[in-house]
Amino acid sequence: MTKDSQSKSDLPKIGAPATRALEGVGITVLKQLTDITEEELLMLHGMGQKAARILREELQAKGLSFRESKKSSAGKIDKTIRTHLDNIRSEDGELQNKAYYALMEGTEKPVDWAYEAWDELVEGLTHKDNHVRAISSQLLANLAKSDPKGRMLKDFDKLLDVTKDEKFVTARHCLQSIWKVGLGGKNAQIMVVKGLEKRYRECAKEKNGSLIRYDILVGLKNLYEATTSSEIKEKALELIELEKDLKYKKKYASVWKISLV
Repeated sequence: MTKDSQSKSDLPKIGAPATRALEGVGITVLKQLTDITEEELLMLHGMGQKAARILREELQAKGLSFRESKKSSAGKIDKTIRTHLDNIRSEDGELQNKAYYALMEGTEKPVDWAYEAWDELVEGLTHKDNHVRAISSQLLANLAKSDPKGRMLKDFDKLLDVTKDEKFVTARHCLQSIWKVGLGGKNAQIMVVKGLEKRYRECAKEKNGSLIRYDILVGLKNLYEATTSSEIKEKALELIELEKDLKYKKKYASVWKISLV
């Protein structure tokens, strides 16, 4: 990139490898990103999840977005994925587990079929089978990075409700995954931190309150490491100070590797 093109570029700082990846396909200004899908972006050599997230947030801040994939807009979904989604509700435990692991692995990166499955996964949050509730909550958390339309902003409270599930193992599976929603952009990040703060404050008298608080602090640490947002760390340390039991306070502080004075 020449000095002249650098001065005209409105791309945010995303690191040298990712910048070179964009230059390699002729992208030097933000608006050019509206011509490609996020999936295509991540296929570029040198482009990582963090850089893609920064670019997505910058686009959203200017009322723009990556191009929606034709597969998604056409309402099509891969047959294998469709089978796995159906098998989430299978009474065959082996099929259900196979579907869970395949879909969780497949959604570690943005996918173009998120909205084809979104409504059924939201519905699954209140399914009679607690395994369906647990799987649906974890998948939705993973799909937050594939949500350019911001649907999670509307459905997040339903996801947060699963952290209060009558089956604690289900609640905990959701709680340990929900931080990933914050990878969907700055607004999603703020929403997650507020939601987890609310749970941290209200769970003190719950049967498994100490475990819930521990998982919340681990989740905030994961989100902090993924985003390096100082506000997350400040909130976590503020929450640790609410704990009156010194034993638990030390345990929570160890998550963030801080010493209590």
